[in-house]
Amino acid sequence: MKLKIGALLTLAGIVALTGCSSKSNESGNSSNTSAVPSESVQQGPVELTWFSDTNFWNPPSPWNTDPNSVEGTITEKTGLTFQFNIPASDAGTKLSLMLATSEKLPDIVTVTDGTLIKKLIDSGKIWNLDEFFKKYDPSSPLLTNFPEDLKKALTERDGGWYAYPSHINTTDARKMYPESSQIYADAAKYGSQMSIIVNEKLMKEAGISKSDLTTENGFLEALKKVKGMQVDGAPVIPLHLDGKGYAGINVGTVGHGGTLGVLEASFGAMPVDKDGNYRDIILAPETKHALDFLFTAAQESLFDLSQMTLDTSAIQANIKSGRVFAFIGNIANTGYDTPSPTATTWVSPGPILSNQNTKPVMGRSFKTGTGWMQTFVSKTADSPERIAKWFDLMTSEEGQFLAFYGIEGKDYELDQDGNVILTDQVIENQGNYSKTGVGAFWQFQNNAWHDHRTAAPTSPTGIMGLEVGSALGKGSEIYDTSALQMPSDFISAGSQMANNEQQIQTYLEAQVSKVILAKDEAQRDQYYNDMISKVKQMGLDEINEKINDQFHKQEQTFGTTLKGINS
Repeated sequence: MKLKIGALLTLAGIVALTGCSSKSNESGNSSNTSAVPSESVQQGPVELTWFSDTNFWNPPSPWNTDPNSVEGTITEKTGLTFQFNIPASDAGTKLSLMLATSEKLPDIVTVTDGTLIKKLIDSGKIWNLDEFFKKYDPSSPLLTNFPEDLKKALTERDGGWYAYPSHINTTDARKMYPESSQIYADAAKYGSQMSIIVNEKLMKEAGISKSDLTTENGFLEALKKVKGMQVDGAPVIPLHLDGKGYAGINVGTVGHGGTLGVLEASFGAMPVDKDGNYRDIILAPETKHALDFLFTAAQESLFDLSQMTLDTSAIQANIKSGRVFAFIGNIANTGYDTPSPTATTWVSPGPILSNQNTKPVMGRSFKTGTGWMQTFVSKTADSPERIAKWFDLMTSEEGQFLAFYGIEGKDYELDQDGNVILTDQVIENQGNYSKTGVGAFWQFQNNAWHDHRTAAPTSPTGIMGLEVGSALGKGSEIYDTSALQMPSDFISAGSQMANNEQQIQTYLEAQVSKVILAKDEAQRDQYYNDMISKVKQMGLDEINEKINDQFHKQEQTFGTTLKGINS
């Protein structure tokens, strides 16, 4: 995944603010969103279709109209219900076909793909949100209280304000909503879902300390040490990969995701060399070393090869069993922080230090980000007035509390300052969002708001989540990726270069596995060398050259300079 990824639910947690607490913020959206025209609601709810290209988003379906539920309360206050169109695969193709024909677009469209964003805007079939709110909800707080730096960044990207972004975390947003605790400030600076987590109980049983896990050789020795141990008569899983996304291959971007991406960061791989020129990260020597690490783990049978094809539910089942010693990858895929009577406590050693003495790195954009999920309103959408009020609700303190913490007194409590107490019950409800509706609406997640309205965690689960999510960043040299972020559709969709890029990605996804599963070091190195030679023949050098030119232009625009730290 490019980004959740990385993403998915950020380390800072699920966004929430309260309109009914004793704490106030004049710059916030604190409108009375329940003031939907009563006659509209009395006419009965209107069902809208909501499309998403995020196939692992599983909102409650069918929509629950019980007024004591999250969804039912939304319906009560807006007069809307939703059915969801979330294709299991090829969402981009399906949406592109809708745009290319006279077929009516879904009422609400949420996408993460930059090419789809551009197609939607170029189609003229979705609303400019400034125009939308001025026409259908002229008193909407979003017209005056939306973070100015974020609106500017979205306008620069899209030519206007068309998208409502998720995971809002800009400088202006954090000025509006300062953190309630230093622990959230640290999470904002260092936090990531990409991490290395280790089962504390199995560590103690094996006599392994956190310091034993901080080096490449030490980590591998620890994996070997727990191999053969058992939990309730079943064998311990020394290492668990990040399922079918373990390699997270992305051509022409800042880096890979999954297990490979975490190891690349630990070993110091960057998408620029010491001369300051862009190179696809597959070419970095430290990426080769990350592949060698996984090769060694495979040779020692420290992970089961079937892990390379597992989906998220299978990963979570293994993690829940208590048999996994270590997981490397996107911890949002694991359910590691779901409270239960038998829940495992996880710790993180931070980055694994390479035996080649390279420095761990973490790329973060210092430029104002535009979020992850991007939500649009179709010009053919039914009940636009209700949709406008729905946006008002979901972005208000009242709506944020409802959507991401549930119902006060039933699902959560407030402390004396009016902040949410982050209990295990809250975390459990969010983990079961497909059933509870609590934390289901990622599209409206506002990290700055969350950190302002959520008390510092006191439960072991809450503290654990912040600590393991920050460990990799705190142990790494952080570099600015702003100039490496290419414009939407920078490589034009349908062009020969775009086709080459896709073919290279497909090839790498297959070839990386061959390198890791080679029968010996000689075959491993031969497969790797063949892979690098082949991708260059397929056009990787030309892609790198095009990206490098734009990268240097953007360095000049942003006033930044970036060079490789290790190679």
